[in-house]
Amino acid sequence: MISDKNIKIAVLDFDGTLIDSNSLKYEAFFRLFPEDGQSETIVRLVLADSFEASRYDILDEIIARRNHLKLDQNPLDVASLAKAYNNLVLAGAKHCPLIPGAREALDFLSSRVRLYISSTTPEDSLKEIIDFRGWTDYFVGVFGYPRKKSTTLSNIIDREKVENSRVVVVGDGESDRISAEENRCKFIPVHDVFPFSEVARLLGDNDRQSDTC
Repeated sequence: MISDKNIKIAVLDFDGTLIDSNSLKYEAFFRLFPEDGQSETIVRLVLADSFEASRYDILDEIIARRNHLKLDQNPLDVASLAKAYNNLVLAGAKHCPLIPGAREALDFLSSRVRLYISSTTPEDSLKEIIDFRGWTDYFVGVFGYPRKKSTTLSNIIDREKVENSRVVVVGDGESDRISAEENRCKFIPVHDVFPFSEVARLLGDNDRQSDTC
């Protein structure tokens, strides 16, 4: 039975929540720099500290560390590297596997709540991937970089004129958890499989809580 306390808005992360693209995004950074020990070490260390940051911030930090070690004879341009990175990731993200249960969850959620995407992927690329996969009609809004997740969530709450407690954030990253916490919304983490039963419980859909999509 649906009550007046159930979730009305669901805000989903994208990479690692709907599509299995985190390894694709991770490996793409290594392909932008020479295949040598120092370069690989720098990229690995930066990603360990900042994988959820925007690609621009990550690339800026990699370049700064390379410059500190005088590894580059010619100045590297963040914008050019980001474009190359985007081309690598965009093609892969259109075709990579879905997170198990994601497609079924989209069908279920979009018929019951107002559904949004909030991601660190550049917004134009994000919309292109979603359109390519035929998912555009699932979502009320799709938001990506340079928007910040916390700000995006706050704007969604204002736009929908809904109580914070009736909004759930679903994602696999710390940035998703923090955005929910800062906006006093519910948060459900993703661990390899879309958390279908947990989301159904918040929607008050008792018939679907035991489903394993």
